[in-house]
Amino acid sequence: MRKRRIIRLLFFILLIILIGPLLLPLPPVGVEAALLADPDGFFITVDGLSTYVLARGPEDGLPVLLLHGWGASTFTWRFNQDALAEAGYRAVAFDRPPYGLSAKTGANIPYRPSALADFTARVMDELGLENAILVGQSQGGGVIGYFAVRYPQRVKALVFVSGALRPTDDPPPDGQGGGRVTGALGMPSFVGTLLDFPPFARWAQIGIRAFIKPDFAASILKSAYYDPAFMTPEAAEGYSRQLRVVGWDEALLNQLRGGVFQADPITAEQIASFTAPVMIAWGQDDTWVPISVGERLRELLPGAVYVTYPNTGHLPQEEAADAFNADLLAFLRQVVGQQL
Repeated sequence: MRKRRIIRLLFFILLIILIGPLLLPLPPVGVEAALLADPDGFFITVDGLSTYVLARGPEDGLPVLLLHGWGASTFTWRFNQDALAEAGYRAVAFDRPPYGLSAKTGANIPYRPSALADFTARVMDELGLENAILVGQSQGGGVIGYFAVRYPQRVKALVFVSGALRPTDDPPPDGQGGGRVTGALGMPSFVGTLLDFPPFARWAQIGIRAFIKPDFAASILKSAYYDPAFMTPEAAEGYSRQLRVVGWDEALLNQLRGGVFQADPITAEQIASFTAPVMIAWGQDDTWVPISVGERLRELLPGAVYVTYPNTGHLPQEEAADAFNADLLAFLRQVVGQQL
């Protein structure tokens, strides 16, 4: 009799686990992205996805397209866009779905680097940019690398800022397995398989809503700085803005399922074949994408301008903004002079 009771109890618990979460209503949480937009920000539609754009500088200026890293947004360029605009460039940043204020859900959201490169090309099409100087930070650096392979005629110059780009035929950097370089979330592969099962996915979404608070992004990104104090309340607010957009929980759930920066093949030979001028900028104390990745890029692109910043982590465009802006503008003047 006792054994039967235990079996019945276990069966009841199993029903709760499998059916219970599906019976719980999960109304949308958050606000519409437009309510959080900057005064000069705007939205375009690319592949059916609402995509947030922040553009500054003269409309006829040489376009500089700024691509942020994993989990970031246009906010990461807050110390750079005005400097570019004041120098006469058209500084354009956009949020790649599902980050920032762009679409959080949708079958067309790109995650693979080749798909992200194609998406970037269509953003340029929508903005009327035939070509541009491409500046990519972290994961964005990976995107511009693949872009240069697929659309070389649209690249006027490449700037890798702690760029997550390395040849996939190389061994993992520093024995790390490449997790940070590829933008992976570090989750075991079986997690994605479990989350494909609706009850587990619903439990995960409930957990995300319960435990992931607006300061979540800031708590993760703090380790990207050499000096954690650089994550000020203002910076935390800016980075957490995307966690207040309706659908943010589904976006995070989809990434846990496996929608991360999965590497497509890109060889050392392909990277070495870049013909556009290149600048490589790195924080000397980067713990997210080690400086050895930048040194490998420099090895493959010996003609590149190579600059590093002491006491600086993964976000030199923020943490060493003045020096980075000066180096970037000097590089751009050199590029413009070469192309006149």
